Amino acid sequence: MIAHRRRLPTGARLASFSGLSVRTVRARPLRSGLTAGAIVLGVGMVFGVLLLVGTIHSTFGRLYDSLYGRADIVVSGRQSAGSLTLDTIDRVRLVQGVRSAAGDVYSSFRTVDAHGRVERARSARLYVVGVDYAQPDTTDSRQVAGRNPRAGAGEIELDRDWAARHHVGVGDRVRLSTPSGVTTLRVAGLFAFGGGLDLGGYGMASMPVQDARRVMDKPGVWDEITVVVDRGARVADVQARLQRRLGRGVEVVTPQTKNAEAQKQLSGLDVVLYFFSGIALFVGAFLILNSFNMTVLQRMREIGTLRALGASDRRVARSILAEALVLGAVGCVLGLALGAVLAILLLKAMQGFGLPVAQIEYAPIAVIGALATGLVATLAGATWPAVRAARIPPIQAMLGMAGAPRGGPGLRRALIGLALFLPGMLVGGLFWFGDTAQGSVLAAIGGVGSTMVMLLGMVLLAPFVILPLIRLMSRPLRAAMPAEGRLASDAALSNPGRTAATAATLLVALSVVVVNTTIASSFVGSIRSDLDKRFSRDLTVQPLDYQDVGPPQSGISDDLRRRIAAMPETAAVAGRRVLYLTKLPGGGADGLIVAYDPYAYDRVDHVDYQGASRAAVLRGLAAGGVVPSKTYAQARGLHVGDRLTLAGASGMRVAPVVGISDTVDGTGRSLQVSLATMSAVYGVTTDVQLAVKARSAAARAPLAARVDALLARRYPGMEALSNAQLKKRTTDAINQQFAFFDAIVAIAVLVGMLGIVNTLTMSVLERTREIGVLRAVGASRWRVRRTMAAESLLISLAGALAGIVAGLLVATAWILGMRQSAFTDLSLRLPTATLAGIAVLGVVIGVVAAALPARRAARLDPLAALRYE
Repeated sequence: MIAHRRRLPTGARLASFSGLSVRTVRARPLRSGLTAGAIVLGVGMVFGVLLLVGTIHSTFGRLYDSLYGRADIVVSGRQSAGSLTLDTIDRVRLVQGVRSAAGDVYSSFRTVDAHGRVERARSARLYVVGVDYAQPDTTDSRQVAGRNPRAGAGEIELDRDWAARHHVGVGDRVRLSTPSGVTTLRVAGLFAFGGGLDLGGYGMASMPVQDARRVMDKPGVWDEITVVVDRGARVADVQARLQRRLGRGVEVVTPQTKNAEAQKQLSGLDVVLYFFSGIALFVGAFLILNSFNMTVLQRMREIGTLRALGASDRRVARSILAEALVLGAVGCVLGLALGAVLAILLLKAMQGFGLPVAQIEYAPIAVIGALATGLVATLAGATWPAVRAARIPPIQAMLGMAGAPRGGPGLRRALIGLALFLPGMLVGGLFWFGDTAQGSVLAAIGGVGSTMVMLLGMVLLAPFVILPLIRLMSRPLRAAMPAEGRLASDAALSNPGRTAATAATLLVALSVVVVNTTIASSFVGSIRSDLDKRFSRDLTVQPLDYQDVGPPQSGISDDLRRRIAAMPETAAVAGRRVLYLTKLPGGGADGLIVAYDPYAYDRVDHVDYQGASRAAVLRGLAAGGVVPSKTYAQARGLHVGDRLTLAGASGMRVAPVVGISDTVDGTGRSLQVSLATMSAVYGVTTDVQLAVKARSAAARAPLAARVDALLARRYPGMEALSNAQLKKRTTDAINQQFAFFDAIVAIAVLVGMLGIVNTLTMSVLERTREIGVLRAVGASRWRVRRTMAAESLLISLAGALAGIVAGLLVATAWILGMRQSAFTDLSLRLPTATLAGIAVLGVVIGVVAAALPARRAARLDPLAALRYE
């Protein structure tokens, strides 16, 4: 009989499969819409991130092209950190093949309004470069109005676009807050960069270097030197000669290399953004898998009829995959529209972090990447259901006997799940936050890879957590609603695989939120504890919106420090200087070089030194020693008495380790030195913070008032913060970063909610006759609705609670791992408010997700439902 069927002519079999997939999609619009919705959200998130990443890289590429458009070589401190000595430019000019060398200094100014107040908007910020106008211009800019500023005349040249936004023209005067105080400068000219560079509201300006040194309080350094080589000379040869002459602490690179280094630093952020956007697609793929599994069950008799009419197993599989492609194509197109909107929102968030990006740049590669990713995810989710449909025997399918397995998960699945879950849980945190997380792309890829494998293991283990939770929660539900609770729990447990897969979408998304929030809460709590233990100061004076790591900051002049120190209420003032290095001395990790006067700083703060007596550490620091943080010392095996080679833009020095500090600075990896060492090695001569101590408790309020008055009158670009305000500013910055990623994961939570709606909708179709019986024996519409709502509540709460458990388990393991490597003083702090919020969110999702399926079930006609097959 089988052989005879195979010899049937093609016309005797199913006439045509063309249009079958489209008809199937149109026949079930609700299920198709929900499945496509998951694709829309996943593709939208991926497309939005691709657009954002492309925009950031393009903006920075144009920025470097504009700044160094006509330069052949750029000379600066190693890793672009620190300042060069004044005589460096003379040594550069003496090197064979150097045609010209132009030095500059730079800082950040802010506009001051008519009332003497500094404007805090990003558009009020002006990055100013002090240049030598006697040297050739090495930037890709052209003067579009006016002339070059004259030295000693108090003049400045402005970026044309920024000047237009502030309604400033040639001859006008601008009032600016500078490190040395408020300065009024006359606009001598306007310039424009090539390539339409827009820094998202930030402005660029230049002024004579002699005047810039005075207002920036940088009298004896160069921040950077740009070099033009002789015609006919090889850039590589001149670069090598310069490097030999200037030493290893000075970086001598081409503009292309400088741009490539910046792009490489951004790559770590790219991978992290890809990961968080991929979570939405990851969850969406499981929703698609669940949807098409239910589709196969619902179309069992239809598939059996097709097979009986001569459709081969491959054709059946292709029909399912074709249906997936139809939904995928529609979802991808709509996802592109959503992604364009999400990209704008992500861009605004990035601007909040200080990135100089203006507007989204749309590139074909982003469209292609998002479409390909969405279609691959759709096909991945539909492949197993398609294969499964093709394997169903025709007779069993026509009789509706090939249903899904109703048993629980097996031991093999548990072992595979554990094998995937445990490694990521144990080591994933080291890639993201540990000593291996040094901002490198490999570390980010390692974090993404281990975490995605861990999430896959989490999905495989989901039934072993979800199903017991549903059974447990069914008891109080049955006690509260005997009829509805029993029907709901029986329905949820009748197909354990589908129920667990549905709840797993929420489990994955919410577990990521819990991990993110728990680690953020632990960081914040540890930093608060460290600041409480360390701070003896009463005030911290710093530039507005100061960050240890970020764009160029406005420094603090010596005049301001002297004025505060001379106030009668002041007991001590200690300056703090900071330099961020992508590679700290003695190892490959990134971190901070923190400088202060040991004896002055000891009067305003209480740093916990280990490895030697306090007096010995202070004496060693003052004599040129270094004090690594405990985290960095443990990671690099440093002990008191070891020696580190410090190589900076201004010199080199071999410094002994005189102690270990128990502080949390920046990434947790830091190296503390004296002000003299910072100046001699790295050329940093400007404070970025002042720690101020009052003479007594009674003098704190008068001191704060006096400092505030001084800043408002002469230095409006600075702010004085109490310890409470500084702690809040620090912890808010950490919370903001983690909240950004939580916002991206929220898309995955929405996908999970769609999964519950989809499952309940299919449940209504499967239980149509059952609902008809209930209505026939007197069940009201509201009872039917409550039954569906109770089932939804069980699934969503089980997913939420399992997500909390899994997230806390992973977060605890990661924090314990970080304590052994990067953050030795990090302690677990539970975000109780967030955990309670997630539990409430589970209830909300359950109620909202049940609304549409419950309404549909309640509106079924009892007689039609009883006749339904």
